[in-house]
Amino acid sequence: MRPPPPGSARAPRAAYAVAGLLLLGSYLLLARSLPEVRAGFDYTRWALQHGIYSDVLALSLEHYVRVGHVVHPLPYVHDRIEYPVLLGFVLWLPAWLPGGPPMWFAVEGVLTAAATFGTIHLVGRVRPTAAWWIAACPALLTDAAINWDLIGIFFMVAAVVWFSEERHAWSGTAAGVGVCFKLFPVAVAPMALAALGSRWWRATTRGDAPPRVEPGKRAAPMPDGPEPSDRKPARGRAADLRRWAAPFVVVCGVVFLPLLAVAPSNTWWFVRFNDTRMAKDSLWGLLALGLPRTVDRNGFANPASLLIVVAVIVFGAWRVWRIPPERHGRGVALATAMVVIVWMAVNKIWNPQYVLWVFAAGALASLPAAFGVTLGAFSIYDWWFEFHLRLPSRPLAFASVGQSSVAIRVVLFGLMAGWAARELWRLASERAAPQAERVPAAILR
Repeated sequence: MRPPPPGSARAPRAAYAVAGLLLLGSYLLLARSLPEVRAGFDYTRWALQHGIYSDVLALSLEHYVRVGHVVHPLPYVHDRIEYPVLLGFVLWLPAWLPGGPPMWFAVEGVLTAAATFGTIHLVGRVRPTAAWWIAACPALLTDAAINWDLIGIFFMVAAVVWFSEERHAWSGTAAGVGVCFKLFPVAVAPMALAALGSRWWRATTRGDAPPRVEPGKRAAPMPDGPEPSDRKPARGRAADLRRWAAPFVVVCGVVFLPLLAVAPSNTWWFVRFNDTRMAKDSLWGLLALGLPRTVDRNGFANPASLLIVVAVIVFGAWRVWRIPPERHGRGVALATAMVVIVWMAVNKIWNPQYVLWVFAAGALASLPAAFGVTLGAFSIYDWWFEFHLRLPSRPLAFASVGQSSVAIRVVLFGLMAGWAARELWRLASERAAPQAERVPAAILR
């Protein structure tokens, strides 16, 4: 059976108001640095020293602002940008608007607000109270205007929610757009494919032929209502799989392949850039305090973090495969959340705005509210260290605060991911409910 139609549940109106106020505060706070966004000025150091830094302004200044004029190099063809393709174009397109950096910053704010409200709306369709994970998170005030993360978060959440609503083409499209914007939404793909693949496999092994009726006997009556989701024929399941995978592949191909053909080096720069970056505020740097220093070097941290994330992806996809079809919506949400949280815990680079992805993961998985409150307190502590204690003029000061922030983050994220993993294991281990007990809400809850 299909889940409730979109709109049958919704986020509280107050959630939009609270999120809007927090977003407005974030942009007003960082807008104080706009007078210093000028050619020839070291904006990055100045803004970090004053605790009002934004990647949006720093990259706009680096790529487009010159003394007396603005340039418009075509992203990835004439210019290399350290982000996937779609984010590069979101950076580039506002540079054509009159008004300079203030206008560009305002446009980015409008896009971020739209994405945030869209995320709240989508989460509210699954479980209205979970929308507060996004709407009331302190990181909207402290970190929303730093980068474009909330736009990528919208596409990740959309891919999960639309999958639960069996809008497979829309889900695959959203996942593809999210991957081309920021890589983290790729966590949805293996979970959605595992769910749809398991449905196809079960239908194939079950067979599509109708049950055989003995001569002289009547066939058993079909149940009232629509055909149960786990009785769809194999060819229908194969079509569902194609409907998800095809848009995902097409979107990624349309976005990346033309630029790879014209300027492969610039297009793949974001991969090389992240490979060569040194570890920052990471688990690996914390481990290096008691282990050999090579632990936090790229030669170890890069493959180690990749292997951990891949292992969690494999575990999540395996458990989703084993979940009964009527629970796949919940399973994909839990598995995606688990992967994103672990990814953030072991990534060699940590920036304060990444916590927004963890809030989104908590919303998708409907984690207990205590985790949300603790995560909110941590996000304030982490932001305070990054922008008010560790300044360019004293880069090594308050190192113990930074180390404690990493330790708290790893423990908290581990507990959150562990909760999602236990729920995922439970879903896969329980027997499917009898048909008469299956209700649409069970798909998501």
